Amino acid sequence: MSTTHRFVAHYNQNLERQGLAMKTIQSSLPGTRGTFGYFREMLQPHFTLANWDYEQGFFDRALDEQNTVYLRLPIKVLQGELDSADAWIELGTPYVLRHLYRTGMEEDVGYVMPVASAMMNQFQEPIDKDADVDARWMRKAEAIVKEMENRLA
Repeated sequence: MSTTHRFVAHYNQNLERQGLAMKTIQSSLPGTRGTFGYFREMLQPHFTLANWDYEQGFFDRALDEQNTVYLRLPIKVLQGELDSADAWIELGTPYVLRHLYRTGMEEDVGYVMPVASAMMNQFQEPIDKDADVDARWMRKAEAIVKEMENRLA
C-alpha cells in the first residue's frame, strides 16, 4: 500500500471512529505535494487550517452560510512543522461533511455574528454528526475541487 493510500485510510478510519458522515470526492489532488505556504496562499481566503497539529491537519471551507457543511482537504506533513510556510505537505482525498448544531444559543448569550456562531459551534457537540449531505453541496464541492485541480495542473 502506498503512502498516499495509507494516509487516506488513516483519515477515513479516524472519521469513522468519530462517527462523522462524509462523502469523498473523486480527485487528482491526493498525493499532490508542495509547501504549506504555497497551498495556504492558493487556498486563501476561502479555506482555513483546522484541527491541526504539527504533523497533519485539514484545510476546511464552509459551503453554507450556517457553517454546517464543509469541504475538507486532509493534509499530512512530510518534512518540517505545519505552522511553517516551508513545511512540505501532501494532500489527501477531499470530502464533504455536515454537522447539525443546536441553534438559538448565540442569541441567548448575545452573539449574532456568523463568525461568533461558527466559533461557538466548534465547542458544542453536534446534534447529528451523520447528517446527510445534500446533492447541491456535493456539486458545489466538486466544482471547487475541479477548480483546485486546474490551478495545480
